[in-house]
Amino acid sequence: MAFGKAYAALALGRSSILVERRAEERPIFMRYLIAASGEQIFPEGGGMLIRDDNAEVIGAVGVTGDTAERDEELAVHGIHAAGLKTDEDCRGMGRKVGLFKTT
Repeated sequence: MAFGKAYAALALGRSSILVERRAEERPIFMRYLIAASGEQIFPEGGGMLIRDDNAEVIGAVGVTGDTAERDEELAVHGIHAAGLKTDEDCRGMGRKVGLFKTT
């Protein structure tokens, strides 16, 4: 499951908890995406993109074993422990990294 969460984040360019929300909003569309991925996408919280100091995506991590929220929290902790960044850390960089700037 952890692999599927990381795969979902990397394939769709967002945390897997956002992928999960999309699956709830558009279940038929998501079912097609899951099938197209060879059943590798697992749309549940715990998968996050990993970014470097320039906010470039360099990979993804998946965590499983607790609630989706706790899995995401642990994913963030692991990313930070490795000296890397999450989407939230890069939010202020705006469109340069495919994220909207918040004020």
